[in-house]
Amino acid sequence: MSQALTQKGAKFYIAVDVSNNPVPQNSDLSLSAYDGLTWLQVVGVGNFGETGVTQNLPTYDELATEVTQKGKGIANAGDPVVECRRIGSDLGQIAMRAAALVANQNNYAFKYELSDKPDGGTNGTIRYNRGVVTGPTHPNGGNEDFDLENYSLGLNQEQIVKEAA
Repeated sequence: MSQALTQKGAKFYIAVDVSNNPVPQNSDLSLSAYDGLTWLQVVGVGNFGETGVTQNLPTYDELATEVTQKGKGIANAGDPVVECRRIGSDLGQIAMRAAALVANQNNYAFKYELSDKPDGGTNGTIRYNRGVVTGPTHPNGGNEDFDLENYSLGLNQEQIVKEAA
């Protein structure tokens, strides 16, 4: 039986160019296209919200219906929030801020790598996503609350998972 793992040690990345600027990815990407991107870690991430596809379940009842008929409707690739300890000089956070500018309607690629790389392996489990970025919002708070920034991702492609190897 395999061991249950926590998120401890996971890392969040945004795809960038050689100058660490976020690179728009406005078309769906394959696994090999994601693997070929240049990734910049966003430091200080404390929480990365739920990803993966959810799908509407439309229903239709006829006058004679005893059990509601259901079908699959439109899918949503996810709307996770990326919570970061605000680090003004972190290049990954700077790239997130650039991607989140209000006038910027582009999609960007993201990589979330778990820390489950096997001994001698090349990667932990990777979850690739692509979508628009909004924010940052600042939850503020009281004297024992941390200075945080939250980015909302509106994902526009079904998540691609690369298993640990």
